[in-house]
Amino acid sequence: MAPSVIDGYDVPALYGPAIDTLPLMFAVVDTSGVILSTNETWNEFGRANGAAPTPNTLGVNYLDVADMADDTTGQQAADGIRAVLAGEQSSFELEYPCHTQSAKRWFRLYAAPFIIDGETFASIAHIDITARKQRESALEAAYDICTDSSRTFTEQLDALLELGCETLGSSFGTLSRVHGDEYVFEAVTAPPTADLEAGRTTSIEDLPNCRHVVEHREPLAIRDVEADAPDLADPEWGIANYIGAPVIVDGAVYGTFCFYGLEPRAAEYTQWDLTFVRLLSDWAGYELERQRHTEQRDALNTALPDPSFIIDAEGRFLDCLTDPETMLTVDETDTLVGRTLHEWLPRDTADSLLATVRAALRTESFQSVEYELQAPGGERWFEARVAPLESRTYDLDTVIFVARDITAHKDRQAELERQRDELRQAQRLNVLGREIAKALQDTQTREEIESAVCTHLTESDLYQAVWTGCRENATRITLGAAAGVDTATPEQISLGEHSLAIDAIDTGEIQVAEDIADVSIQSDGMDRPLTADHSSVAAVPLTTGETTYGVLMVYASADATIGCRESDILADLGRLIALSIQRVHSQQSLQAATTVELEFLTPDSDGVFADLSTMLDCSFTLEQRVPTSSGSSLHYVRVNGADTDRVCQALTETASVESCTVVETAGKNRAPLLEVALDEISASPLDTLADYGGAVRRAVAADGDLRFTAEMAPDINVRAVVEAIQEGTPGTELRSKQYVDQSVSTVTDFRTRIRDRLTPKQAAALKTAYARGYYDWPRGSAAEELAETLDISAPSLHYRLRKAHDTVIGALFDSGTGPEKLD
Repeated sequence: MAPSVIDGYDVPALYGPAIDTLPLMFAVVDTSGVILSTNETWNEFGRANGAAPTPNTLGVNYLDVADMADDTTGQQAADGIRAVLAGEQSSFELEYPCHTQSAKRWFRLYAAPFIIDGETFASIAHIDITARKQRESALEAAYDICTDSSRTFTEQLDALLELGCETLGSSFGTLSRVHGDEYVFEAVTAPPTADLEAGRTTSIEDLPNCRHVVEHREPLAIRDVEADAPDLADPEWGIANYIGAPVIVDGAVYGTFCFYGLEPRAAEYTQWDLTFVRLLSDWAGYELERQRHTEQRDALNTALPDPSFIIDAEGRFLDCLTDPETMLTVDETDTLVGRTLHEWLPRDTADSLLATVRAALRTESFQSVEYELQAPGGERWFEARVAPLESRTYDLDTVIFVARDITAHKDRQAELERQRDELRQAQRLNVLGREIAKALQDTQTREEIESAVCTHLTESDLYQAVWTGCRENATRITLGAAAGVDTATPEQISLGEHSLAIDAIDTGEIQVAEDIADVSIQSDGMDRPLTADHSSVAAVPLTTGETTYGVLMVYASADATIGCRESDILADLGRLIALSIQRVHSQQSLQAATTVELEFLTPDSDGVFADLSTMLDCSFTLEQRVPTSSGSSLHYVRVNGADTDRVCQALTETASVESCTVVETAGKNRAPLLEVALDEISASPLDTLADYGGAVRRAVAADGDLRFTAEMAPDINVRAVVEAIQEGTPGTELRSKQYVDQSVSTVTDFRTRIRDRLTPKQAAALKTAYARGYYDWPRGSAAEELAETLDISAPSLHYRLRKAHDTVIGALFDSGTGPEKLD
C-alpha cells in the first residue's frame, strides 16, 4: 500500500500513536490468530491484572488462549473470530463479564477483518461497558422494588433510598414533605452515626438546596456546593454535594426526593444520574397521589349513602334500602322488588354479580366485584360490595348488596395510567432524541440529516412511518427522506396530510391530529392517508425560530396518541434538525471551491436605511452587523452623498434607532463610517441568507431600495432560499444568479499577510509580549518589564503594541475591499 501523505504528514504512521490513546484494548491478529500488534491500553490491562493476556502477548495465538478459557465465553470469542477471519461474517461482537475479587466488570468484544496485499487480518477490540451495565442493573433493581407488591410503600421507599445512595455514592437519601415553612423527613437512609431519622422536622430555610428544588419545581445536581453554588451552602447541615428532584402530587410540589453527602463529590453528576433521581421522584409522586385518591375515595364512600339492596341466592331483589336511580334507569324502587338481576342487567354483568352473591353466601364472608353499566349520562363504573345477612326478616340465604359509584376513581385511574404511559413515551423519546443529536453531529448534507432522523425514529418502534418535505406550493409538499413505508410519493399522501404539513410550515408550530383519518378527505376512495390504521400524526416544523426549512411528519404506532409532552419533545427535535441543516449549509458554503452568487433587490424597502436614503438622497453601504447581549444589534455603515451630521441627526430621530456614532470620519476615497445601534430588530433577508449558510458580500440601500449579494454553496436549493426571503420580506426579487470560483486562503497565507504588514519594531514588541506572558491572566510580565527588556520607554512599547494589535485584528476582520467585509 502506498503511504498516504497529507500536508507533509505520513497518515498511516499516525495510526499507531493514535490507537494507543484510545480507551479500549486493541490488537491485530493474522489469519491463524497470532497477535501481531497491541496498543498501550492492551498492555496496561495486562500489567494491571497480572493474567493472560499479559503485556508480552506479541506472537501469542489469541485463539488458542481463548480456547483454553474456563468458561464458555472464551470458546464463543474464539469461534466468532475464526468466522470473521474465514470471511463467514463481516464482524463479531460479544458482551462478557470479567469480574475480579474487588470489582465487577463487563466488556464488549468487537472483531472485524481487513485485507492487506491479499492477506487477511482481524482487528480485535475489548471495550469497557461496566458503567452501562451498572446503570442497567440499577434500573432493574429500581423496577423490581417499585413492582414488589409484597412490600409496603414505606418499605419500597427505604429500599429505593438505599439503592440510590449505593448507585450515586451518596451518604444520605431522603423523601421529605414540605408543610408550610417546615420540612418533614418522611423516609431516611443515613449513616448509623448520623442524627437523622424519619419524622424529624426542620425549617425549609435551613436547607437551601431543597428549597431551590421546591421553588423552581426542577431537579438540581451540584457536585461541590461551596465551589459551584455558594448561595446554596448551609452552615447547619453542611451539605457539600446534592442531587434531588421535586415530588409532584396532584400538580403541586409535595416535597423532594434527594441524595447528598457532607464532602464534595469527586466526579460531576451525569445526565443519567439526574434522570435516575427523577424517575424515583416520579414514582414516589405517583404512589403518593394514588394513596391520596384511595383515601379520599374511602372517606367519601363512608360518608355518602350508596344504593343498597337485599338479594337472595337466586339473584332476586327482596328489598331496596335506598333509591337505585343512580344505578339503574328506574324511577320507582317497587319495580325492582321481586325481580332478578338477569331481568334488569345485561347477561354478562348479571352472571358476574350473581356469582359474587353466591360466593358470599358459600364462604360466609365479604365479597366485591366491579362492573360497568350504561346510564343516561354515559358509561359508569360501580363496585358491588356483598356481605351475607343473618336476619329473621328475610330467608336465611340473603345478602346485603351495596353498589358504590366508582366512575370518578376509574376515570382518574385511567388518566394516571395515560399519564404514566405518556411519561414512559416521553422518556423513551428523550433518549432517542439524544441518540439522534449524536448521529447528526457528523452529517455533511441535508439529505444525510433527514435520512438519519427518519431511520432512527422508525427503528425505535415509537413511530410506524416518518417522512420529511419542503413546501412545493400553497397546497402541496415536495417529499425528502422517508422511512417506515415501502414508497412515499406526493400522490400517495392525502390532501389533508399535505394541508397539515403546510399549516406547520406556515405557523412554525407543531400540528397534531389524533386520528389521521380526520385530516384525510375521502373522495371516491381516491384520497386515502399514507397509513391505513387510525393512528395519530404530527407535523413538526423544521424551524430555528427565524427560518423554516420544511416539515417532519411522524405517524404514531397503531392506537397510540401523541400527547402534549411528546409534542414538546418533537418540537425540540424539529429545532435540532433545523439547526443541523443550518450548520451544513454554512459548512458547504465555506468549503465549496465554486459558489453560487445571488443578487437580490427589495424595491421600496421599509428598512431604516432605505427610508433615509430616499429622504436624504444618499446611499448606505453595510460593512458589519454585530449582535449584542441585549438582543439588539450594531450596524456599521458608510454614507455617501450626504452630510454626516445630518445623517446622524436623522437616524437618532428614528424610533427604532437607539444611538448613532461617527467612528471614522471621511478620508481620501473613503466615506465616513457610522455605528448605528438598533433597539428593535425586525426580520431581515440578510439573516435568512445566513441561516441557509450564505455569506453576504454586499448590501447597499439607495433610492429607497435595498440591494444585497450573497455567496452560497453550489448545491443549495435556490428556490427554497428565495421563498424564505420573500416570506419574511415580501416584494424581494432575485435579480441574478451566477457561479463564481472562490479563492482559497491558507493559514500560511494569513500569517504571511500579517507579517508583511507589521514593522520590525512592532513585530518584536508583539512577539516579546506573547513570549513573556503579557496576554495571560494573570499576566506573566508587566508592561514596564517588557519595555525594560526591549530597552525602550513604556509609552513607546504601548504605541508599538497598539499598532501591532490594529494590524492583526484588521487582517482578521478587514479584507480591505469595502463591503466585502460582511462575512
